[in-house]
Amino acid sequence: MSEHTVTVLTEDREERKLSAPAGALFLQLLKGNGYSLVCCNGKGGCGRCRIRFLDGDAPLPMPADRNALTAQELRDGVRLACVHRVKKDCRIRVEFVHPKQVEVVAGYAGTDRVAAGSRRKGGVQEAYLLAMDLGTTTIAANAVTLRSLRDFGGFSGKTADGEKVGAGLHILAQAGRMNPQREWGSDVVSRIQAAGQGEADALRDAAGSAVRALITDITEKTGRPPEEICLAGNTVMEHLLLGLDVSGLGSYPFRPVSLEEQRLELFSPDVPRADAAVPSSIRLLPGISAFVGADILAGLLACGFGDPTDTRCRLFIDLGTNGEMAIGNGKRLICTATAAGPAFEGGAGANVPGTDMIAILARLLREKKMDRTGLLCEELFDEGWQEGELRVTQQDIRALQTAKSAVRAGVELLMKRLGVSCEEVQEVYLAGGFGRFLDVESAARIGLFPQGLSGKVRAVGNTSLLGAALYGGRRKAPEMAQELKKKAEVMNLAGEPGFYEKYLENLEF
Repeated sequence: MSEHTVTVLTEDREERKLSAPAGALFLQLLKGNGYSLVCCNGKGGCGRCRIRFLDGDAPLPMPADRNALTAQELRDGVRLACVHRVKKDCRIRVEFVHPKQVEVVAGYAGTDRVAAGSRRKGGVQEAYLLAMDLGTTTIAANAVTLRSLRDFGGFSGKTADGEKVGAGLHILAQAGRMNPQREWGSDVVSRIQAAGQGEADALRDAAGSAVRALITDITEKTGRPPEEICLAGNTVMEHLLLGLDVSGLGSYPFRPVSLEEQRLELFSPDVPRADAAVPSSIRLLPGISAFVGADILAGLLACGFGDPTDTRCRLFIDLGTNGEMAIGNGKRLICTATAAGPAFEGGAGANVPGTDMIAILARLLREKKMDRTGLLCEELFDEGWQEGELRVTQQDIRALQTAKSAVRAGVELLMKRLGVSCEEVQEVYLAGGFGRFLDVESAARIGLFPQGLSGKVRAVGNTSLLGAALYGGRRKAPEMAQELKKKAEVMNLAGEPGFYEKYLENLEF
């Protein structure tokens, strides 16, 4: 096999020569030579692995290039490293787009944060439970006092026993960090594929190290270890953390190894314990299905769906790299999920947060700079909309458009399956960081959910964390979680009659 020389112009304008076999992917060549790239799944979808050909000999653009790059960038020789192969000697400059840090959301409605060590009873610092949310993008942790968990009234103002209370949760400390598994891709599908290609141990170790680091952060802030540690994550994240086989989650019929509560041993002879008083294991919450995981079960528990006496019709929506939804009325609980990818986190080039994207698109519609089909006006079509550091391209719009259409179709089909209208839905819980910062009016304007629900939407924060805390801190919570799990009907959106029609119907803004 013939060899070629790829000359890389470094930031200090020196030249670094790399030897590459003919046909090698530029992305693999660069990653193998120390150029780190976070969140590229190698399929041309994210637009982050940009390289610029410097001598006017850029290869012809691939469809992925045209989707991710502007016309001017294409003319300037910019291409995506994950879709082009080395065919001859060339000179390039690496212009990888690294995503900005996403804010870790560790708060939720009804909380009362206090300084570490400030809440004492009889001169002794209160015992606490450490709740953790293992998300695809971020990992968050809260130290919640056990006493406040027992008294917490929840969003409905009732304890598990039905007694009305007004107490909030007392959080001694919070911590969070990015999920280091993003190195293998921004979505669960990319990580399932990476695990199948021999990276399962590395994915497990990366998540485990991050979880242990957060436990250390919390113990240092509180000055003492927790009584117990409870963690909730989606099914893929929990499987990877436990070292379970995820191959069954990558294709139909999507079979997990287990959906039951699990225990993860934190320490081994290879991982010494810094503090002997720290619990030796983590309690992982059970899940509902392959793609409606423990994080959603925790969210439903946090929002009171486990209370059989509450017969209100309510919707639960959690939007992130996955979009999970549920609807319940006390008797029935129907859940579903759709892949959202990075759409609700914003565009690759501009790193526009998803909530800002929605506000910008609502504004572009209002100012007639984008039509209902999502097409930018002629003067913005090639280069996109830009204001300061914020930039939205036609590709960014299409990505969010398809994700919001799938979510909207899911919401409508959930209501149809339960046999209710918008008027009959009494409350909509919007969970996660996306919901915390969302402009509900803008979301309704672009059609993220039916207009009839816009006045009923309530941002409730990180309910995965809250549910994990309740699961470990409330006596009846695990039993409630099991009842929710048994009650849940899982709807496969792709196989649901009318989904494709609903999806097409809701593509327009």
